[in-house]
Amino acid sequence: MTGLPLVLLLMTLGILALAAAAAVILLWRERNRAGDPSAGIDVLRSDFAARTQALENRQSDLQSHLTQQLAETQRLLQESLSGQTNTLQGQTGILQKHMTTTQETLSQVRERMGAVHQATERMGELGREMEELQRLLRAPKARGELGEVGLRNLLSDILPTDRVTYQHGFSDGSKVDALIHLDRGNVPVDAKFPVEDFLRLVTSEPEERRRARKALLDNVKKKITEISRKYIRTSEGTLSLALMYLPSEAIYYEAFVVREKDEPDLWNYAYEHSVLPLSPGTMSAYLKSVALGLRAAAVEANAREVLGLLQALEKDVQEHRGRFDTLGTHLSNAQKKYDESDRALHAFATRLEQAKHLGEGREDPE
Repeated sequence: MTGLPLVLLLMTLGILALAAAAAVILLWRERNRAGDPSAGIDVLRSDFAARTQALENRQSDLQSHLTQQLAETQRLLQESLSGQTNTLQGQTGILQKHMTTTQETLSQVRERMGAVHQATERMGELGREMEELQRLLRAPKARGELGEVGLRNLLSDILPTDRVTYQHGFSDGSKVDALIHLDRGNVPVDAKFPVEDFLRLVTSEPEERRRARKALLDNVKKKITEISRKYIRTSEGTLSLALMYLPSEAIYYEAFVVREKDEPDLWNYAYEHSVLPLSPGTMSAYLKSVALGLRAAAVEANAREVLGLLQALEKDVQEHRGRFDTLGTHLSNAQKKYDESDRALHAFATRLEQAKHLGEGREDPE
């Protein structure tokens, strides 16, 4: 845009110069036709000099204008270059910032990908461990031992060690997993783990689910009957209550929380047989309430013992008070006797002094 006026200015200057030269030539030709060549030449020279001076003036003006245009163009170019440089620097800074952000994002993505990879490996390990656990739990003995270990951990974490006996044997040789000792009797606790029936239920097709669920409920019902018959022995110090520990919240939920139409109510059946079924969560809550009761009983026993000690101490204080009062009476009597003896001794000393003076023939000083 700034170069276009400069070109137009140069073109205008050239046109004016050509026009002046043409006018001079035309004038010179007219004078030659008039028959006065010398006068024509003089006039031509004068006119040419005037026109040359005008052209020089015009050229000077045009050069001055051209110089101004060139200076303005240079200034505009410098401003444009400066603005473009600043813009380029700003864009470079923004690009560098975006590159830094992108690098950080890539670093975070790599870290998260590493974490995901580790988690995937861990999930694979857990899957293999679950397979190992499932193979282990296929053996009934292993399932029983696992339930006993979970029960033992709960009891040892919550109750005092002197309040629990593990593998308690009864008179007929049967053994219960644990026996909780309370002040009014003992509570038998036995762990049951019907995992095969449960796995068959959760993996069965919809048409097989009802049959698998019935098998699970029948198995749990059978175990309730077994615990009630074998371990509730009031003649051997147990209470009329036994605990059945199911070491799986899912099995407990399917057996005692979910109830479909026309199914037996296992809660009522367990209540009728004096058996309390518990999951790991409910067992923990039950044991904590038992522990609080035991602590309250211990505090009450300690309070009774302290009260007995206070009563014995009060009796001792009373007896000591009686002896102290007697001693005080004796001391008071002794003080009286001492005072009487002191007065008698003083009177005796006075009489002795009087007798001494009489024996020496002196008059009584009084």
